[in-house]
Amino acid sequence: MDMPAKKIKDNRKNNLSLLIEEVSIGVSSSSFLSGVTIFFTGLLITQINSFDPSIKIPILFLIISTFSFLYATLIYSNASGEITRLSTKKFYKCMVIGNIIGEYPGVYLLILAIPLVINAITTDAFLQISTLAVSLIGLATYQFSCLSLMERHFSKYHKVFLIIIALLEITLFVAQRTNSLIFTCTSVVLILFIFLLALSVKGEKENPD
Repeated sequence: MDMPAKKIKDNRKNNLSLLIEEVSIGVSSSSFLSGVTIFFTGLLITQINSFDPSIKIPILFLIISTFSFLYATLIYSNASGEITRLSTKKFYKCMVIGNIIGEYPGVYLLILAIPLVINAITTDAFLQISTLAVSLIGLATYQFSCLSLMERHFSKYHKVFLIIIALLEITLFVAQRTNSLIFTCTSVVLILFIFLLALSVKGEKENPD
């Protein structure tokens, strides 16, 4: 075997190894998060009658988040099959779709559900406000870290979208114990907005090469 042919073969093996490792990381992270949300949701559902009725909305957020992580895991797993068929174009498409589903309805709704759960299960103002603050500050830090998908997908508008999400979350937090109609309507708007963001993604380059 001549040297150029051997080098091409070695590069191909290295690329396949990197792709397999990328799939493994995706499957592991989404599986872990789906396990967390399933445990958290199951724990809340078993005690649902002990909490304020408003907890049904954040439980819905967690249920949507759980299914999002499960589907992301399934899509990442399908990407491994595309590797074995040497279909890199479909592989990158699977990874992009998995990332979108896992981040927008998955991670975002999980983060936004936690302050609402705390707000429903305790009347301690310090815990309620501090959890909301940590949630929103953490989300903002992630958005401005140059690592978030929203910043990559919506480079011109991601700050505006972050402000909209934060305002909707604050509205939910305030209305949770004061106005059930506003609370319900705002939760529907937030869920639709998150899904609209996911569906509005124009897509990334499927193959960075």
